[in-house]
Amino acid sequence: MLRIFLTVSVLFWNQLAAEKAVNEVIDFCQGADCLEPVEAILGKNYNELEFDFRQWIATDAYGDNIQDAVDFNLMKFFNYSRCGNVADTIVPISAPWGFRGYLENGTVQQIFKVYTLIVPQVNDPPEPLDPTVKIGIGTPIWFYTRSFDHSFHPPEVKELVTQFMGDLEKDNQPFNRTTFIIAVFNTLGLMEIGFE
Repeated sequence: MLRIFLTVSVLFWNQLAAEKAVNEVIDFCQGADCLEPVEAILGKNYNELEFDFRQWIATDAYGDNIQDAVDFNLMKFFNYSRCGNVADTIVPISAPWGFRGYLENGTVQQIFKVYTLIVPQVNDPPEPLDPTVKIGIGTPIWFYTRSFDHSFHPPEVKELVTQFMGDLEKDNQPFNRTTFIIAVFNTLGLMEIGFE
């Protein structure tokens, strides 16, 4: 009986922590220019979010140190945003930033696509001067996301991604099992893991 009580208590507190992180993401996006979903289904230990049109800048990164790859490539994005483009103009970028990771046989690969969003108000973003930076435009899509209100270190990524995949499989959700997204909203650790 004690084991059941403890298990239920842990699950309850984990659910409360997840709800707190979801609310922090929503509050953050309402106060910033970040992309908000057009539809959201909340209430599980993950969310289902539909995003409409979105645009981003991205570049490929390689290696086993995710943090270094993200940090190095964010500088490329800041340069693009501050007149490092063919129009020699400022292009507003927005949270979240992060990376798309790739999975092969359940193993996180050492190639990543680092990205940040271009604010929705920019109609026709100019091409980057850096040939390694590319502009991406996305059509409407659904994501399954799990929010966190604390930072996690790169070695934890595989464990968190695997746990989330297991929960989606348990719920028989259709999702892409070969890629995942890490979205970071601030430097204090507000972030999400997502699957398409």
